[in-house]
Amino acid sequence: MPGVASTNPALPMSSAQFASLPPDQQASYLRTLPPDSQAALLKDVRVMANRRFMRQSIEKYAYCPVSGGSGTSATYSSGTTLVFDLPVVGSGYAKGLLITYNLTVTLAAGTAATYLPTMAAPFNIFSELLLNYNGAQARMHPYMLKVVDATLGFERGVQNAVIAGQSVSGINTQIGGNANPGFQYPPTSAGANTWQGKMLLRLNAIDEYSSVPGMLPIMGVGNKPQLKLTCAPSFFAASPDPLLVPVGSGATGTGQALTSVTGNINVDVIYYDGTTMNDPSGIALDLTAEPTLQYYWDTPLNPLTSGTLNRQHIATLLEHWMVVGVVLDGNAATSQVPIPFIGASGANAGVANIAQFQLSADSVGQQNFQSWNVSNNISIYDHYDRQRRRYGQDLDPGVIVWVDAAGHGIPDSDNRNGSLVLNMQAGGYPATTHAYLMNSVSSANYTPRVETFLVSMNYNGLKIA
Repeated sequence: MPGVASTNPALPMSSAQFASLPPDQQASYLRTLPPDSQAALLKDVRVMANRRFMRQSIEKYAYCPVSGGSGTSATYSSGTTLVFDLPVVGSGYAKGLLITYNLTVTLAAGTAATYLPTMAAPFNIFSELLLNYNGAQARMHPYMLKVVDATLGFERGVQNAVIAGQSVSGINTQIGGNANPGFQYPPTSAGANTWQGKMLLRLNAIDEYSSVPGMLPIMGVGNKPQLKLTCAPSFFAASPDPLLVPVGSGATGTGQALTSVTGNINVDVIYYDGTTMNDPSGIALDLTAEPTLQYYWDTPLNPLTSGTLNRQHIATLLEHWMVVGVVLDGNAATSQVPIPFIGASGANAGVANIAQFQLSADSVGQQNFQSWNVSNNISIYDHYDRQRRRYGQDLDPGVIVWVDAAGHGIPDSDNRNGSLVLNMQAGGYPATTHAYLMNSVSSANYTPRVETFLVSMNYNGLKIA
């Protein structure tokens, strides 16, 4: 009959044809197939339906209430942990969390005192971000959100910045953007400074419009997801750790000090519930056989010493879609804006202080994935050239993206093939290490080290119960 797919087993049916059949005809057709073919067909149908859910669902927002209380805002207070509950929303699945901060940072006038933001500002207004869903779904420093933004594509902005194209000043004021190309660091003048903007945690960071891993149920099934934001214990230091302290002393003036930090934090969830503009019946999402995507703060390389190749294992044994090293050399750089992760004055200023770096499949650097100036005379600036051509911009000095799977291929929401992932599971490369040789480090200001952040696929899937 025209328009009706055949159930004759001699005529194999595509997953799209199978999905178009009524349930009784689907069951009839499945009985004609061997068990392995049944499983493969049902997987294809599930993947097709999930992809449709991701691509056609209308993006919706809901506020996250402060845990244990009421209202939408939590008061910022140094060293405390702010806790937000994700709301229960119909048949919704969270795909992102939008964190809004509105702070007044008051710095002492001193005697012509000057101040500088640090390189991780404003993300380091929080020292840790933890998203719990039957365990840690994301645990990291919020600075990683900036790196994820920067790697999403050619000339993409970070922290709401406009790199090219129109920029409206009234919008910039409210969302921490910038009318000029590049990233906008928050103001640090003596007196009261307004720090206002937004941070986006992408739960399905591979591809927000087609990739399912990382989506979180928020329809009341299982434990309620909860976001914990730890406010920076120290907001100011004369010689600050640029990952953990937002403000440091400038090169001139005296009497630098923090007077106060006041303000509020709000969190909204971005979610899909299957509502579309072309199908009144809506679409369903099935996570039962999907992996989940998680953020990890891996074991740091500490201590970091100079003049030798310092090597560190990646401790989290999963399939990694992003591996990022943030090198902090401990050198003071109060004459640079902002205060960078690496920035000793003199011959070793900035990125030149990292003389060599390497990613290896083993513990001793004999099987190398990447090797820059380690016994091969390949300039580290070749790495930075490739990075600039891939992203259309430079990353912060000291940030090395070792693995960026989504940036090397088309994210495939079916089997995730075609991307350059680092497989550290059994049968992969569980002994992978990253290594760095520094010209100079200093422990006089803060602890020199390399922090490692991961975005990883967990094939155990999302534990809902």
